[in-house]
Amino acid sequence: MPATSGGPVRTLSQLRMVAALPEVERITLLSVSERSVGEAQCDALAAAIPKLDVRRPVLHPIHLWMYPSRVPRVLALRLLGVPYLAAKWDSPALRRAIRQELRQSSCDVVYVDHLGMTRYLSDIRAESRRSRVVLEQHNVESDFYEQFAETCSGLRRQLVRVEWRAAARYEESMLRAVDAVVAISESDADRFERTMGVRPLVVPVAMEVERRIRPHPGAPHFCYVGSLRWRPNVAGLDWFCQRVWPRIRARIPEATMEIAGVDLAADARGRLVVPDAWKVAGVETVGFLADLEPLYRRSLAMLAPVLGGSGVRIKVLEGFRAGLPIVTTSDGASGLSLTDGVEALIADDPDAFAERVERLVRDETLRIRLRDEAYTFLEERHSPSIAHRALRAALGIDASTPRSDAAEFR
Repeated sequence: MPATSGGPVRTLSQLRMVAALPEVERITLLSVSERSVGEAQCDALAAAIPKLDVRRPVLHPIHLWMYPSRVPRVLALRLLGVPYLAAKWDSPALRRAIRQELRQSSCDVVYVDHLGMTRYLSDIRAESRRSRVVLEQHNVESDFYEQFAETCSGLRRQLVRVEWRAAARYEESMLRAVDAVVAISESDADRFERTMGVRPLVVPVAMEVERRIRPHPGAPHFCYVGSLRWRPNVAGLDWFCQRVWPRIRARIPEATMEIAGVDLAADARGRLVVPDAWKVAGVETVGFLADLEPLYRRSLAMLAPVLGGSGVRIKVLEGFRAGLPIVTTSDGASGLSLTDGVEALIADDPDAFAERVERLVRDETLRIRLRDEAYTFLEERHSPSIAHRALRAALGIDASTPRSDAAEFR
């Protein structure tokens, strides 16, 4: 169960953070997966994180276009008033597992990892009335529907806007129903407070930092890393490959780039089905890489075009930690309070993006300065100590409580 995209990376980070708290005695992980997960994988995850008990994930399809047999059930739930973002996560098997787990043992805190899992909030409350329920909000989820509506027209746009309003109402009701909400960025927290009247606690992505100096790879080679199915990433890559990359090649004819990431479909022969928009000279789509370090070593910089979305682009933070200078869009920098020319180069216009890439190639001093400022940014805003303080508040742990008197968390 490798953490291969932003959401799982954040989840794994939070599990490690909770496990590191001295007051926590045991964590039980319940989850769903679209693919069968073996006992060996569960044991490996449990061995990697102290105090963690991993229950075998419940098989449950999420991406309906890949599992059409699931569509009737989700449609039925939608007709009953359950918005799509919650209905697609509804699993009778997971509901039974949650109820059974909560009946068998006392639980001080139930940490709901994302909005879709609030579908089980009533089950949690019924079986564990005294538990503190904390909701982790990876994004402002309803924003995705509003953004998608802007790309549609006619009847489809009207239908998406209906779904957006339903998602926003559901999101607000769930934020109000739990005991604490965790946001991943100050900008998300501000939006929740402004539009839904709920002020979350901001727990930044924790990053252990070891400053490193990367030698020049010998060529203007770039990398992109991210989920290749998430809509803001796909839209960003479409825009970049069609409108930005030709301008980069006009300035730097020898420039090359690799697109790495998960969730790209394969054909019957196992070959990646690469979108036509990405099939441009000098760009290669390599898909999933188990080890990203060789890719980082042969790259001069990371390019992170993102269009839309909310939350935090963890790919940008990972690039910072890897010691790579980054060129991204405003949406790619969203939630991170980055300044163009300080921690990263940021541009939304194709010519401006290409110009910043060329500047990186020509200016070694700029590359060094961006790298150093990015490391400082991680140390000052994403250190484990900062994240731990916020997480303790979310879990309801008094920092002054002696360990011997602390509650047990699961």
